[in-house]
Amino acid sequence: MGRARSYATGKLILTSSNVFKLSTIAATILAATTANAALYTIVEVDPIGISDGEYQEVHGVAIQPGDVGTNDLGCFGNSCSSTDYVLAGETRNTVDGVSYREEAPFAMDRSFSYIQDYDDFKYYCYRELLYSTCETWADEHWAAWNTERQGSTTSNALAFVENDAAAYINKFNNVINSLDSDGNPVGNQSTDKDNRNDIVSPFPVATSDWKQGRSWAVTSVGSDNYGVGSIARSRTNDQGEHHTSKPAIWKNNEAPVELSWGSGGQIQDGELLAQGSMRDIVIDDTGNIYSVGFNTFGDDNYYNASVFVSTTGTYSTAGGWSTRQISGAQQRIDGDTIHSNSVASGINENLLVIGTAKRSGYYPQNGAAGNRLFVSNAASSSPSASFLSGGIFFDGAGGKAGAVNKYNEIVGQIDAEDTRENNGKPRRLRGFIYPHDFEGSVDERRAIFENRSQYLDNLTNDDNATGNANQYRIIDATDINDAGVISATAIKCDGGYDNTTHNSYCGGGTQTESTVAVKLIPIQDRNSSHIQPRGVEEPTVERQGGSIGWAMFALIGLLGFRRK
Repeated sequence: MGRARSYATGKLILTSSNVFKLSTIAATILAATTANAALYTIVEVDPIGISDGEYQEVHGVAIQPGDVGTNDLGCFGNSCSSTDYVLAGETRNTVDGVSYREEAPFAMDRSFSYIQDYDDFKYYCYRELLYSTCETWADEHWAAWNTERQGSTTSNALAFVENDAAAYINKFNNVINSLDSDGNPVGNQSTDKDNRNDIVSPFPVATSDWKQGRSWAVTSVGSDNYGVGSIARSRTNDQGEHHTSKPAIWKNNEAPVELSWGSGGQIQDGELLAQGSMRDIVIDDTGNIYSVGFNTFGDDNYYNASVFVSTTGTYSTAGGWSTRQISGAQQRIDGDTIHSNSVASGINENLLVIGTAKRSGYYPQNGAAGNRLFVSNAASSSPSASFLSGGIFFDGAGGKAGAVNKYNEIVGQIDAEDTRENNGKPRRLRGFIYPHDFEGSVDERRAIFENRSQYLDNLTNDDNATGNANQYRIIDATDINDAGVISATAIKCDGGYDNTTHNSYCGGGTQTESTVAVKLIPIQDRNSSHIQPRGVEEPTVERQGGSIGWAMFALIGLLGFRRK
């Protein structure tokens, strides 16, 4: 979404002292608690077919779909190994500059006016992110974007599928948005700066006069394979040659069906170019197709989260589809531009929809213009957004809706502190899981998580400071399958953090952490009694040196990854 924060770019040297509260009491209490806790085993996944010198960071972006066993507990009720479901990942050397995924810059720049020069990036940050550190933010993003504009042939984003170097053939910059049931990648890639997005799909897609294509998800019914994404064509405004895009769905190797823009949307309104995208798909037992994403509506071509519906037999023409805005998540509400953008990013077979709505910089909440997480019901003829609240979803918390499985377990990323971003710095981030109560939920499975949202850091804590788990802190969860296996990104302290608390030092504050891709595998027969919340250290010491610690949480980006 438009609030995307930058990746960390290697070491972060703290040029001014940072004061943290520390105490040996918290660590002593933790050491005295029950050993062998934790609900998940953490498995680090290294890139395959990519040499060490080609990347600085690794991110987990998708997990192979699947379930296990005859009960509804997935890997919590059945033994699962680390090789049962493959993970897809991506590497980075620096920030994207301009997202390799989104149809428009920052998911909101309808005129492409925020990416023309350094000052445009800085203005976007001041207007929409509100940080006091916007010059640094703009420096990083403009440098990456300008390098790409100037024709650099050095790849920044390389993709891979675990244990199969041939599964993804990298070109210039490459992303994976999801995996199919066989572990095949779905996404897009660029061949050079002028051809920024080609579809990557397990099955061929007939091409015509496109400028760009993006693929987000696939599903199969019998012998028919369906894919969803967007198709873009060239369009020029005063900012130069750019593109407009339409939500699109394709079957087998047929030409895509390109949906119309929403009510009032037009290809160009002044400088504002229309965009649309499908991000996920599900087909019910009667053949009705439900997809989610966003579309363009009304004067000024606003981008609003949407549900797309085709009843049985109407798939093949744009006129056979209806587009339903998700109320409460629109850009303009009662005449005010409350949100800068909104998107429905996932849907499951129960027709539970997940998504985010980015608060406008003019309408911050509790000191931040964050991405608000919401759920909705695609079965409704007038779907509305219910914003997540309570527990870790405090007022003004921003985040990312990563994915939802058939048990209505939602994973993603959320602010882990409520400090002010307005005239401040980005908040640190955590990966989370939320067992939402909706049709199809299983009480026994929800009870494993105490029927509430949880930081994944608490669910991976085995209270062993010298064990494998204490090397990692989970900063993003991007995908979850029905077996309960999660793809995630973590920061890692080789050899283990000094203790198991949330804010522990790495090597006494002198050791540099790395960013790695991880799989979280549920441990058989574990339940809520095995949850060991991490502590937070207390008294005051001065923290300096090369460890990136908490600062890393503030710099890891909201990537827009998703899977159902």
